[in-house]
Amino acid sequence: MNINHFIITGNVTRPLVLRYTPKGTPTVTYTVACNDFWYYDAGVKHEDCDYIPITTTGKQAERDAKFLGQGSPVAVEGRIQSWYQPAEKRGGFNFKALRVQYLGRPGAPRSEGSQPAQLTPPEQDEWMREYEKAESAQRSGSRAN
Repeated sequence: MNINHFIITGNVTRPLVLRYTPKGTPTVTYTVACNDFWYYDAGVKHEDCDYIPITTTGKQAERDAKFLGQGSPVAVEGRIQSWYQPAEKRGGFNFKALRVQYLGRPGAPRSEGSQPAQLTPPEQDEWMREYEKAESAQRSGSRAN
């Protein structure tokens, strides 16, 4: 049995740009910064950060472009795709999102260990209504297929 699956949490590093393929499919690629830290034997803390390029397509790409901004905390689940261009003798990996969970309001950065940014009730109501409407439409569309 083979498994190709990743789950990461982190913050979006820059504003998202929604693009369309020649066939009209919405696509967004963004980078998620994932902090890591560990301690050496002497108790010295070492910190590192990985930058993971995430690609979403279709309705998810449109939602990401609308709800995510620079600094937004996010959890992404998906699969890794490799690619290779023989003519240039180069290759790499794409991290294809299958599920994206927004961990705070758009553009609200969160420091390590802190709670998601708190919204005032009117802001939260407006943002949550719009988000829930988009999620409901996706669920309805996936049941129809």
